[in-house]
Amino acid sequence: MKRYSSDWYWYYVINYALVVVILFPIYWTFISSVKVPDELITSNPTFYPHNWTWEYYDTTWNFDDEMRTKLQKKVSGSTTITAGIERAFFNSGIVTLGTIVLSLIVSTLAGYSLTFFRIPFKEAIFIALILPILIPAVSLIIPIYKLLKTLGLTDTHIGLIFLHSTGMLPIGVFMMRNAFSSIPSSLREVALLEGTSELRIMSTIMIPLAVPGLLTVMVFALYISWNDYILAFIYINSPENIMLNTTLAKIALGGAKFEMKWGNLTAGSIISFIPIIIIYSILQRYFIRGITGSAVKE
Repeated sequence: MKRYSSDWYWYYVINYALVVVILFPIYWTFISSVKVPDELITSNPTFYPHNWTWEYYDTTWNFDDEMRTKLQKKVSGSTTITAGIERAFFNSGIVTLGTIVLSLIVSTLAGYSLTFFRIPFKEAIFIALILPILIPAVSLIIPIYKLLKTLGLTDTHIGLIFLHSTGMLPIGVFMMRNAFSSIPSSLREVALLEGTSELRIMSTIMIPLAVPGLLTVMVFALYISWNDYILAFIYINSPENIMLNTTLAKIALGGAKFEMKWGNLTAGSIISFIPIIIIYSILQRYFIRGITGSAVKE
């Protein structure tokens, strides 16, 4: 593309416009979280706060005693567990980590098998694994609840991990099959001729070359699990197992009061957004390194 040509000009205009469209909701959420109440609830909103306040972050992270009382549950008589936002952060982190690990294991094994093994009706199996992505998750809420209740996994983090991992399976298998398909099969054939086991080939040769696919699956699993609200709201009931997004929604709604606390809602959104930014910033470097390090010539 020639510099300062019409194509060059429109390329940057369109890309800058897309950046503004993507970043503006984040910017608006942030400035809403630091506005004083008079500027936040007004018919003439401003694009920047004239008076800054961090009150909403403080009340969201250390919500009041009345809210904590509603989220308490007595355990073993005298012991009391308070499901504060710190506990919700921990619960969401555990479920997200479990979802990432399980999704990576299943997607890697399935993608590797569908790429290199001779399996009858392999393409049909692959399509069958991908098709569930077309089914709306909301339509399966009742059957999933009955299944979890039968297995004794309602109101458990393990049940939620299984649900998130199952929802991640079509994307994960698709991504990992594409990642393994881009690796020359001759590497595996040579290793087999040398007497290397299939497990060793996969773990020491194929997986290191499929790092971009692994990181893509990891990012998708992180996004699906950390941002989930519907499943966590329906299937998690006890305060000690409550998830982050459910807790933030309760804080924004003021407990049992019919009052939307917009400041707390926007502050909670930014709080939940920070870990994603940090993790993505770390993974991005390894993602680029994985792409540059996986270039293999046949």
